[in-house]
Amino acid sequence: MKGLCHEFGAQQNVKADFKSHNVPNALSPDTSLCLFRVLQEALRNSVKHSGARHFTVELWGTPGEIHLAVSDPGSGFDVKAAKESQGLGLISMEERLKLVKGTFSIESQPKRGTTIHAHVPLNSESDPLRATG
Repeated sequence: MKGLCHEFGAQQNVKADFKSHNVPNALSPDTSLCLFRVLQEALRNSVKHSGARHFTVELWGTPGEIHLAVSDPGSGFDVKAAKESQGLGLISMEERLKLVKGTFSIESQPKRGTTIHAHVPLNSESDPLRATG
């Protein structure tokens, strides 16, 4: 994830700061890949829609869960309207997380930025054939 943030920042001419703490040593491959793909989509959406040039990515563990948050100080959006419009990016993140029994939330307001937060239980049993795509 740190490498992705660095590479993405260089490709898009933006800054993507990555921070991690209390990350468990052994995450399942399904959970790791799921969070990586969610991060990719969140960064793409942020660059495409927010107008921001600086993003914060944080990965951390709590007892029984792993969390990922991607934040930008950009233009923000109406979350309810975005969910109703059925944008593929948000749907793909949510569906991917469901495969590892994770959840997804968005905090955003017009002109006040956006934070996408994913969390996955560490003891989740996933469908390995569908979670990897």
